[in-house]
Amino acid sequence: MTNLNKLYALYGIDIHKEQETLKDLLVNHLPKEYTSKVMDKLNTNEIIVDSQTVRNTKAGISKNILVFNAIIEVAKEYKTMSNRLKKNLKSDT
Repeated sequence: MTNLNKLYALYGIDIHKEQETLKDLLVNHLPKEYTSKVMDKLNTNEIIVDSQTVRNTKAGISKNILVFNAIIEVAKEYKTMSNRLKKNLKSDT
């Protein structure tokens, strides 16, 4: 479970718009298989982490800026795909 208030404090996210954006990404766009996707993304940069580290970072239990950034990148990629799908569905009607 993600503790958004803890994440806001850990990473210094004070602006309401940034908080809402982070909440949207983590709640609505992060895929269920995010741990493996984040680990794969970090592995391409030769950063080795385990799934527990990824989950603890997302939950706000531990602070790791590299892992947190990779989580956000994965969520943004899925948001882009979701928006593209919505656009394609609208253009077909």
